[in-house]
Amino acid sequence: MTYPPGAQPPQDRPHYPQQPTGQPPPMGYGNPPPSYPQPGGLPGGYPPRPPKKSWTGLIAGSVAIVALAVAGAVIAGIFLTSQGKGPLSSDEKKIQFAIHDFYEVLGSQGFRAAAEKACAADRAEFDAMTEEQKKEFDSATVSVTIERIEGIVVTGRSATAKITGKLTVAIPGETPDSDTSTTEHLRKEDGKWKVCSAPT
Repeated sequence: MTYPPGAQPPQDRPHYPQQPTGQPPPMGYGNPPPSYPQPGGLPGGYPPRPPKKSWTGLIAGSVAIVALAVAGAVIAGIFLTSQGKGPLSSDEKKIQFAIHDFYEVLGSQGFRAAAEKACAADRAEFDAMTEEQKKEFDSATVSVTIERIEGIVVTGRSATAKITGKLTVAIPGETPDSDTSTTEHLRKEDGKWKVCSAPT
C-alpha cells in the first residue's frame, strides 16, 4: 500500500488528540476513575484510615493500674497491722484490738452478741443459760469507755491486760453497777485472741 508523500503509516493503537494545557484529560488513559483508591484515602472519596493503635499505651496503662492496686494493698496491710487486724500484727496489738472489739459490741449490741466474740469457755457458759437468764442479760444496758489498755502479759496461749476506763451495767429495777478498772483475761483460739471472764 502506498501513502501520499510525507504521510506516515498508521500506528498499532488509536491516536488521541492532545488536550489544551490547563484542562483535565478526558476519562480513560492517564486519569483513573473515582472508584479507584486515591492516594492516602479510600475508594469513593472516604477519609483516610486512622493509624493502627499502639499497644504501648495500653501496656503502660495496665502497668499503672497494677502498681496502684499493689500500693493500695500495701497501705491497707500497714493500716490493718497498725490496728491489730493484719497477719503481721504483734500479739500486743491483736490483744488491744480484741478488747476494743469485744467491748464495742457489748456496748452497742449487748451480751448476746458479745458472747460470740468471747472465748469458747464463755460461749459455752452463755449457751448453757436458760432463755429466761439470757433475756435478763438482753434487758441490760451497757455503757463502755476505754481510756487505756496497758500492762499486757502474754504467757503461751493466755494473756492478761489492765483496762482503765468506765464500764456501767444497768438492769431494769436495779442500781447501775460501775467499774473504772479491771484486769482482762484473754485466750488465743484459732489464731485469734478472745476475751474471757476468768483465767483459762
